[in-house]
Amino acid sequence: MRSELEASETERDTTVLKETLDTEDVWACENDSASCQDDSSQWSETLRASSSSPSVLSEESSNLAVEIPDFQLSSPRSCYEPFHPPAPPKSEEDALECFGPSVQRQSSPSSGHFELQLDEFAVYLDTENYPCEMRCLHHLYARPGYSNFFFDGILSNNGQGKTFMKRVPISAVPVGQYGLQYHNVGNQIWLQSTYCDQSDIFYKLCLPAREYRRFFKAFLWVANLAKHFVDFLVFMEEKGTRVTIRHFQSAFGDWLLVVHGDAPDLMDWLAQHASSDFRTSVNANISFLYKEYRGIITDREYGYHDIWAEIWDFTKYPDLSTGTAQEPTIVTDYVYHRFSDLPFGNRLHNFPLSRRASELRERASLKHGLELACTSHGPATSSFVNETGGDISDITRAIKPGDTISTRRDGEVSRSMRRRELSNDFAGVDRRFALVQKVCERSDGGRYFEVLWYYRPSDTLCGLMKYPWRNELFLSDHCSCAEENKIQDCEALRVHSVQFRGDSTTTSEFFCRQRYLSKEKKWIALDDSDLMCSHLNPRLQDSTSGKYRPGDTFLIHVNVASSTSEACELISVNTRGAGTRLCFRKLLRRSNVDSMAVTSARNELVYSNESIECDPSGIVGKCHVRFFAHDENIPAPYNRAGVGGYFYITHRVSPAGLCVPLRSVPSSLRQGFDPAVVISELRGLDLFCGGGNFGRGLEEGGAVRMSWANDCNARAIHTYMANCSHPNLMSPFLGSIDDFQREAFSGNFSKSVPTIGSVDFISGGSPCPGFSTLTNDRTTDEQRKNQSLVAAFASCVDLYRPKYGLLENVPGILPSKANREQDVLGQFMCAIVGIGYQAQVFYLDASSCGSAQRRSRVFISFAAPNCKLPGKPQQTHSHPSETRYTSLGKLPTRRHVLAERDFLRATPFSYSVARQVSSGLPKIYNGQTDTCIPFPDHRLARGLTKGLKARISLIPNRPWGMNLRSASRGILTPAERGVFVTINRKTSRPNTEPHKLDRQSSAYGRLYPNQLIGAITTVQVPNDRKHGRQLHWDENRGLSVMEARRAQGFLDGEVILGTPAEQYKIVGNSVAREVALALGLSIREAWAESCADDQDTEAAKPLSSSLGTGALGGNADHGPRHTSAAEASIRTRVIPQKRRRRATSRMVVVTGRAKEKCPPECIDAR
Repeated sequence: MRSELEASETERDTTVLKETLDTEDVWACENDSASCQDDSSQWSETLRASSSSPSVLSEESSNLAVEIPDFQLSSPRSCYEPFHPPAPPKSEEDALECFGPSVQRQSSPSSGHFELQLDEFAVYLDTENYPCEMRCLHHLYARPGYSNFFFDGILSNNGQGKTFMKRVPISAVPVGQYGLQYHNVGNQIWLQSTYCDQSDIFYKLCLPAREYRRFFKAFLWVANLAKHFVDFLVFMEEKGTRVTIRHFQSAFGDWLLVVHGDAPDLMDWLAQHASSDFRTSVNANISFLYKEYRGIITDREYGYHDIWAEIWDFTKYPDLSTGTAQEPTIVTDYVYHRFSDLPFGNRLHNFPLSRRASELRERASLKHGLELACTSHGPATSSFVNETGGDISDITRAIKPGDTISTRRDGEVSRSMRRRELSNDFAGVDRRFALVQKVCERSDGGRYFEVLWYYRPSDTLCGLMKYPWRNELFLSDHCSCAEENKIQDCEALRVHSVQFRGDSTTTSEFFCRQRYLSKEKKWIALDDSDLMCSHLNPRLQDSTSGKYRPGDTFLIHVNVASSTSEACELISVNTRGAGTRLCFRKLLRRSNVDSMAVTSARNELVYSNESIECDPSGIVGKCHVRFFAHDENIPAPYNRAGVGGYFYITHRVSPAGLCVPLRSVPSSLRQGFDPAVVISELRGLDLFCGGGNFGRGLEEGGAVRMSWANDCNARAIHTYMANCSHPNLMSPFLGSIDDFQREAFSGNFSKSVPTIGSVDFISGGSPCPGFSTLTNDRTTDEQRKNQSLVAAFASCVDLYRPKYGLLENVPGILPSKANREQDVLGQFMCAIVGIGYQAQVFYLDASSCGSAQRRSRVFISFAAPNCKLPGKPQQTHSHPSETRYTSLGKLPTRRHVLAERDFLRATPFSYSVARQVSSGLPKIYNGQTDTCIPFPDHRLARGLTKGLKARISLIPNRPWGMNLRSASRGILTPAERGVFVTINRKTSRPNTEPHKLDRQSSAYGRLYPNQLIGAITTVQVPNDRKHGRQLHWDENRGLSVMEARRAQGFLDGEVILGTPAEQYKIVGNSVAREVALALGLSIREAWAESCADDQDTEAAKPLSSSLGTGALGGNADHGPRHTSAAEASIRTRVIPQKRRRRATSRMVVVTGRAKEKCPPECIDAR
C-alpha cells in the first residue's frame, strides 16, 4: 500500500505547509471566500455575506479585536453555530461523482491509485463522552473507543472544484516516504475514507484548518518518528542486530545523524524534541509505531526485535505466576506462628522448607550472627522465673554491680515509670528486671541501687504482640541516675542469671543480645560498653574532641531569626573557659553571591574565607560537601538539589570578591564520599519493586546493587528493567511473592530466584491499600490479602537472612489505640527482632527529604548484629507552616509514641512546591492533543469526558486553591451546582441529592502552586473527597503523568512503560525518589562503618583519600590564594585527575567492577 502511495510529485514544495503550521495558534472567525467553478452566483453571495460578519471588528469601527486561541477549541468550527461552510457542502458520494471524470484522467496503470486534495481539514472523534472532539491522527485505533474518527474539510482536484465535506468516516491514514533515501515523510500523508476503503481513491492532506493546526503539527512529528523508527528497525535487522528499548537512549539519535547528516528537515525535527533519548517518545506512541511497522514490514518476522516484547506485549520477562490473586500467602513456619492470630491469619500457609533450603539458611544465620532456632518458646508464665532461694535479706546483701535483679511491676512497690501491659502470649510474668550499676548505702544502714532497666518485648515497639522467646531481655538506655526514687534493697525480689549476647538456646534464665533505645525506638546489638551507664563512667560520655573535628562540615543555624541553616566547615574548637566555642568557615550559597548564577542549584556552595563563631547549640546537624571542577558533570547524590544534605563546590570567592572556578582543592575540608570510588556492594533483592523508583534511589546511595527484583505487574517489571543501569546483572521474577517463595522454599533456585546466602539486602514496599485510609473497606478478602503480604516480606527475611533490610508502608500500618491487639507492625517487629536483627521504625515525610508532595510513610530498617544499623535520614527541607505535629500509636510509657514527625528548628532548604514540578513544561491546557513533543509523558492519565470537562471548567482558578465546596458558596449558580450531581454507578441514573460536602472535602479541588502537592495515588479521581486536590491550579485538567512522576522524583530521562493510566499507577505505587535516595545514603554510611569495623584484613583495607588534597589538576592548595583580575575574568577548562577517597573509615574497595556490555552505540550506516 505505502509503495503505491509514494507520490510521483515528491518534489512538491512543503514550505507553505511548514510556515502555516509554525504560525501563531490563533484564529479569527472569518471564512474563505473562494468559490467553486461549478457553483452558482448565489453561493458566492453567501460567502461574501458570511465573510463580512464582524467576528473581528474592523479598525474603522473599533480598535478592539476578539481573538479565540486555537487551544481553547475542542471541536471543529463546523460544530459551532452559526457556521458558514467555506465551500459548497456536499456528501462524500456526491462530491466524488463531481470529481469522477478528473479522477479517471488522473489515474494511470503505473500509479495504481488516484488522489484528491484535502484542505482546511479537521479530524475528530464523536462519541457520547467525547462529542465532536478533535484528535491527532496517530491516535486512530491506538486505544479502545478510538476506531471511529471523522474529518471535515475542503476536497478539490489541485484546487479546482472545491467542495466541503463534513463528518466523513476515516478508514486508514497511509504515510509515505519510508526508506533511508528520504529525510522525512514530507507531504506524503493521505486519508482514506470508509466509503473508499475498497477503492484506490485517497485524500491527500495539505493545509489543516486553523483550529486543527496544533493537532496536525503533533501528528507530523510522530509520523516522522514512525518513519525513522521503522527505517532503524529495518536497517538493524539487515545488520543482524535485535533492537531493544535501550537503543533509543542514544544509539538511535547517533544513527540518524550518520544516515541523514545535517539535513535541514532532520535538524528541524530533532530541535523539537530537545533530548537525544527517544525512549519516552517511543513508548508514548508505541501503538502508532507498531501499526506502521506491521503495515510496512509485511515480509519480515514480527518478533525479530526485542523491543516489541519489552514495551508492546510485555513478554520479554515471562509471567511465572502459577496461582491466583486470592491464593494463600506462603510463609515460613516461624512467621506463620507469629502472624496467624491476626485478622488475615487464615490467609497464611506455612510452607515447609526443603532440606537444602534449611541447610543454606542455617549457614547464612551463622555467618551473620542470627537466631538458629526455628521453634519459639511457649507462653511465658510466672513459674518460668526461678522462685527458689534463701531469705530475701540474704539475697539483697549479696547483690553487687553487674547483677540482674527483679522487682515488682508498676503500681505496687516499684517506682518505674512504665505501666504493666500483657502481651498476647505473656500471661503472668509479674516482674521488672534491672542491671545493677552501683550499690549505695543509706543513712539507716540499708542500701539502694542505681540500675539500668531491662525492657521486656511488651515494653518496646513489639507492644502486645506475640514474641517468640519468653526469656529474652533488652538492656535499655533508661537508667535510674536522674530518678528521685531509687530501688531499695527491700524491693529486690531475686537475682537472675542472664547470658549476654546469647540466644534462645541459652541454659540461663534469660539471655540479652540487644540494647533498646527508648527515645529513638530502636534495637542495636549489645556491646560491652553498654553494660555500664554513661553517667557512671566518664569514658563513655561524649567528648568534645570526638564530636567536633576540624574539617568536618555541619549545618549551622547562623541567623536565629531565620528558619534556614547554612553549611559550614569547622575550623577550630576552643574549650577554654566554662563552655565550648566553635569557629566555622562559611560556605556561601552560589545563587546569593554570584550574579551570573542566580539559577544555580540550591545545593551549590562557594568556598570563602568568611568565618563565624557559635557554641555547640548552634549546630543543627551534619552535612556533606564535595569539590568538583566547574565544567564537570555533577554525579548523584550531589546533583539532587540537596537531598540527604549533600552539597558541592565548584567556585571560590577571590580576594577581589569575585566568584571564580576552583583551580585546586582546599586541603582542610573533609569531603563527602566520592561516587567514583565503589565500595563492596550489597547484593539486593527488591520485593514489590514496581517501576523501580525505590530500588534505583537506594542504589544511588552507593552501597546497594539490586540483583533480583519481584513484582506481579508485567508493565512495572518491564519498566524496572528498561531503566536498570545493569540489566545483564539483574534477574527479575515476574509473578507473585507467593510463587517466588514457593520456588525458594523448595530449593528450586535459578537466575531469578537467588540462592539462600547470596542476598545481602532486601527492600520492599508491601501493597498499602490494606492499611490506607483511602481504602473504604479494609476488611475485604482483597485487602486482607494485601495485609498478609507484610508477613510474606517477613518470611522472605526469615528465609534469606540478609545483612540489611528495609520495609515501607503507609502510616496506617501503625495501630490505633483501639486495635493494639491487631498491630501488624508490632508483630513484624517481633518476628524480625526475634531472629536477632537490630531494627528501627521511623516516620518520614517525602517533603522533608525534598519531594514536592505531601506523602508520609513509615519505614522499618533492620540490620544483622555484625552490621551497623542505618540511622534515620536527617530532615533537609522545611515543613509548610500549616504542618501539624503528628504522632502515631502508643507505648507503655506515658511519654512515648511509636512514630512521630520531626521538626527541626532550621533546615538548609525550604520545601519544594507544586509549581516546581511543572518548571519548563509547556502548557497543555485541557490536554486534548494528548501529545507533547519535548516531554512525551506530559499528557493526562485519564480522558476528560464532556461532563468532567464542564465540571472542571466551573471551578475558578483564582484565588488559588478553589474547590467545589468553596466555589459553591456564592460563586456557582444553582444551575451550575446542579452540574455536579453524582451518578449512581449501579443504576446509571442521577442521584436525587447533590454532593454532600463537609468541611474536609477536597472534591474538585485545585492545587496551590506555592504549596505541596497531595500524595500521588494510583488513579486520578477529582470528584473524590478523600483523594485530595488533583486539579491543576491554572489549567482545566488534572496533573499530567509528567508532573506526577516529577512529584514522585522520577528523573526526566527515565521511561515508564504502558498507557498513561498504567504509567500513573506505576508512579502512584512508587516510593518517592528523594526519600529512597536519603535512605540509600544512610545505608551506605552504615555499611561503610561496618566494613571498617570488620576484623578481616581484606575487608578492613583502608580506602585512599576521598579528596585529592592537591589541586583538581594536581597542585596543592594550602590556603587562600591571590587571584588577579585577569585570572578572575578567564574561565579555563579544568580536567580533574581521577579522584581518590581519603579514609575516614575503612571499607572494601572493588577495583575491578564488572561492566556489562551495552547495546551497539556506533553503527555503520554505509
